[in-house]
Amino acid sequence: MEEPGANGAPKPYTQNIRGTVVDAAIQTPLVGATVILASETPVRAVSTREDGSFLIPKVGIGRHILRISYIGYQEAEISNLLVVAGKEALVNATLAESLTPGMEIVIEAESDKSLPQNQLIVSSVHTLRTDEINRFAGSRQDPSRMAANYAGVLNASDQRNDLIVRGNSPLGVLWRLEGVEIPNPNHFTFTPNSGGAFSLLNNNLLASSDFLTGAFPAEYGNRIGAVMDVKMRTGNNQKFENTLQLGLNGLEMVTEGPLARQWGGSFLGSMRLFTFQPLEKLGIDIGFNGLPKYQDGSFKIELPTPKAGTFTLWGIGGTSNITIMDIDPDTTTWGKVRFRTEPTLTNRMYASGLKHTHRLSPRTVSDFIISSSGSQVEATTTATFRNRTTRLSYYLRNYEQQFITRFNITHKSSQKLLLKTGASWQKMYYNNQEIVYYDLRDAYEIPLDAQGSASILQGFVQGRYSFSPVFDVQVGLHSQLFSIGGKWSLEPRISASYYLTDAHRIYAAAGLHSQTQPLVYYEYKFFDPSGERFSQPYNKLDFTRSTQAVVGYNYSINNAWRFKTEAYYQKHYHVPISRRAGEEAFSMLNQGTEYNFVTVDSVVSEGSGKNYGVELTLERFLKKGFYALGNVTFLQSLFTGGDGLERPTTFSVGYISNILIGKEFQLDAEKRHLLSLDVRFNLSGGRRFIPIDVERTINEPTDKLHYDVANAFIPQLKDYFRSDVRLSYQLNTQKTTHWIFAAADNFLNTKNELYYSWDLEENKAKIYYQLGIYPYLGYRIQF
Repeated sequence: MEEPGANGAPKPYTQNIRGTVVDAAIQTPLVGATVILASETPVRAVSTREDGSFLIPKVGIGRHILRISYIGYQEAEISNLLVVAGKEALVNATLAESLTPGMEIVIEAESDKSLPQNQLIVSSVHTLRTDEINRFAGSRQDPSRMAANYAGVLNASDQRNDLIVRGNSPLGVLWRLEGVEIPNPNHFTFTPNSGGAFSLLNNNLLASSDFLTGAFPAEYGNRIGAVMDVKMRTGNNQKFENTLQLGLNGLEMVTEGPLARQWGGSFLGSMRLFTFQPLEKLGIDIGFNGLPKYQDGSFKIELPTPKAGTFTLWGIGGTSNITIMDIDPDTTTWGKVRFRTEPTLTNRMYASGLKHTHRLSPRTVSDFIISSSGSQVEATTTATFRNRTTRLSYYLRNYEQQFITRFNITHKSSQKLLLKTGASWQKMYYNNQEIVYYDLRDAYEIPLDAQGSASILQGFVQGRYSFSPVFDVQVGLHSQLFSIGGKWSLEPRISASYYLTDAHRIYAAAGLHSQTQPLVYYEYKFFDPSGERFSQPYNKLDFTRSTQAVVGYNYSINNAWRFKTEAYYQKHYHVPISRRAGEEAFSMLNQGTEYNFVTVDSVVSEGSGKNYGVELTLERFLKKGFYALGNVTFLQSLFTGGDGLERPTTFSVGYISNILIGKEFQLDAEKRHLLSLDVRFNLSGGRRFIPIDVERTINEPTDKLHYDVANAFIPQLKDYFRSDVRLSYQLNTQKTTHWIFAAADNFLNTKNELYYSWDLEENKAKIYYQLGIYPYLGYRIQF
């Protein structure tokens, strides 16, 4: 029964807003900063304590505005902060030091998404906020799928979440968690991919994170494509809270609360379990004949101490498994198929770390991180032949483990100069094996059977100097040394940002970048016909290297609308290719999105490639319950193979476009009932493919496919169009908040093409298709 208010109306529900205010550059607490709750009458104001924390108690539920100020710093505004009954609203605010005392510069932290979490990033960055990952249609609470809403990022397929950024292979994506590199954090993945079917990262535990799409600052190394720099949020250090969720990501529980309360410590943890069996019983097509299942967990413990700094212990881990069944007992339908296969894929992944943050002086902070992580891909395929005999036809074990030690120092010597330097040592262990059965020769081959280790040493230094309140320049240098082959690189980076007016900003960045090949490749052995001698061409490869440049313009039209455009150019060289006839179309720039990978015994680091394009974005931030995001990218992605000819890469789709629109409807005056409707439309060019020589393949007596390499990657699949919708209802009771949502990806049921291949049963080339309508429901409660 609801408690009545003074006039007999239901008493408004309230909740606390708590948080911290820190220096944006070195993350040290700002003591005595003023935090104003501007969205209630009368206006309330509080000051931050010695640890930078603040508390505004008993705030009415609904959307709110905070204004934060501190002497000598730029004022910040956090708008559209959602306060619900079931969970305290936690805010981590950062203030940038002002170069001109008394100068009134207001940075709207919630709305100006050109401002990243890392203050040393100038260009090609998007801030991924957890509320948007939950809100945007088609994102499926997945950071990778969320990133695909931004300019320059291509959807790989409906079944996978690979990040294809500016025409680059997903192999060029760097995943970082809590400041350190981690293995591919996705379920149902394959060697050596960086994506999968579902994210292992739990969005309910994430904080706002940076997604970089090119020309990275010197802190980021050993990748040329993109960086997903993910942070986990800190648990509530004053109150125990819980979240239960049932939906697309399975059954989930999140718990958090205080730990060593006298020091302000906290813990945060989650567990998820999932199986597709309910979807199968509903008759939903998931794209294959199998029942995938997965489970994962995450935790973070943060313990500040009075004098020894802050200790943070974190970890994530998960497993996934699927067996795909493709056994037809009627052998008359098999065509050229000599045997049917039943593949099983098992994935395991974990990452953990201990971080110590220490304030060495009022303007100097150090971070020391030790981390252990690992991944395992195990693929087993059983073949059933026409005579009903079965045997192993393929086996792959790719086990990798790494230990990383990283040390960073950030020093703000003055209001104008910020310096950051660091080094990391990464020791990698592997235990890999591949077994392939060739039934025509009735023989097994083992091209990969290796145990060993490798290491990579990286170091960087970068500095930002602000010549004036409107103009700053960053200069950096990154270097790395790889133990296999003794390869090393020296990579200068530079960027600059200039405010023409308060609303108009121009910026540019350029630099050299490099990356090793995926570790699994280096130990591949290729035997001569005698079977006695072998070569290992991959361990002679150089880094894939890249020169990148970007220029951009950001126009803050008003406090609700923003226009942004970027133009970029990337030149790749020392790319692995093959010089052998018939393999001219092989390039590592085309790999990374399939459940298999190609190895060639004639690989050399003599290829090249280039990407260039223009990105345009118009965005309305959430104001008065309405937001919109529209972007279009025009791009080209090219590579030069072993024959010296320049061709489009498989990712050279020509254009990518997105439109997202959302509206919140407040259903009652007490703001207990909130309805949200979100839609998304994506239209892009189709992936490119290598056509099959139809005449030769039809007349081929075996199941061998003959490719038309001369026309490789000239044809394209049809343009891809997808429409997604999400309807969400929020209910606040006195101490709990409930969310119920219904969503449908591809709700217009567009028949999109997935890939082009040869059907051995029908003995003809065919187009295979993406998923149709993909509906799902969800329920979440916070208390």
